[in-house]
Amino acid sequence: MRKRRLTVFITAAALSLSACSGSQTQESNTAQTSQQTAAAEIAGVEAADGTENSGEPGAEREDAQENEQDSAGDWASRAIEEGKVSSMEELTFPIGEQVSGTFTGAAFLAPMIMNDETYHFPQTNNVTFEPGARSYWHSHGGMILVGTGGVGYYQEEGKPVQIIRKGDVVECPEGVRHWHGAAPDNWFSQMVIYDSHYTPESEAPEAVEVSDEEYENLEFADYTPQVAEDNEFMFQKADTALESDTFNGPAYVSNIIGEDNVAGAPGLHYVVFNPGVINNWHTHEGGQILIATDGIGYHQIEGEPVQVLYPGDVALCPPGEKHWHGGSADTSFAHIAVNTNPELTGLEWFDRISNEEYAGLPSEKPEEAQQ
Repeated sequence: MRKRRLTVFITAAALSLSACSGSQTQESNTAQTSQQTAAAEIAGVEAADGTENSGEPGAEREDAQENEQDSAGDWASRAIEEGKVSSMEELTFPIGEQVSGTFTGAAFLAPMIMNDETYHFPQTNNVTFEPGARSYWHSHGGMILVGTGGVGYYQEEGKPVQIIRKGDVVECPEGVRHWHGAAPDNWFSQMVIYDSHYTPESEAPEAVEVSDEEYENLEFADYTPQVAEDNEFMFQKADTALESDTFNGPAYVSNIIGEDNVAGAPGLHYVVFNPGVINNWHTHEGGQILIATDGIGYHQIEGEPVQVLYPGDVALCPPGEKHWHGGSADTSFAHIAVNTNPELTGLEWFDRISNEEYAGLPSEKPEEAQQ
């Protein structure tokens, strides 16, 4: 992976040009890189031919490197501006309570899914950082980081920083020393799914603060968003609709991450419902967890009240229980779907709620459920 270096100056003027990065290369970056490489090659030929230069040996090469760094700065500025979230209120996932300890700046934690003996899904929290806030260098069990809002950074020791924006997914292997946090001038929200039972073979290194000097002089990996620019949902919507008689309309199903992941989680799937689309009553032998990401939707377990789901809400359906889920009449709705206990694959479908029942569903949560 080609590396780029960017100095982030923590001043009002430079914050608007702050940088972020990731793990892939955009087409525009590729074109810029090709142009820069060609320019450097031409400069090299001219110098070899004895063409007059600035008088310093290798001056053209230094100029080309400076131009490349300038280009990286422009690219990074665009990346951070496109994902920028300047206030906490713009974030859609739960903020939770401020936590203390191994953090620089304010960090907030909202527990989402507890690891238990029913679903056997890894511990899952949503962590929010104020602009510039970050964790210390630390290590733990394998962890999946999922961007849920704003722009953040993730860095493994000895490697360049990766950018995380909404919809981006990064895996942190067990025992790897790393830090993560928000970009300057940017709130950042991330869902973390991690192996809470991990025990290191030897004593883990002490958590150490990411100094201001480190944070202000970061080296970035190339970045390509994992969600297309014209995609209106948190994660990438599938191109083709699923047409099934177990749904009353089209739904779009894609994959976020497979089951072969560092946290030991089952695969995470992404389902987008058009307005008014729901599925039939059904059961999962191993149970199911839903995490709402966009719009307003519904989930109901047989014999229980309907849950109205907003982004960040979690719905749990125990193994073998009959349930249905889908979108409200007025908005598109999307959720992450996890089939828990994946070794239990049984799935059974039944009929669907009536149009009259659907028409009587609430469009908002009860007031007590919003508190």
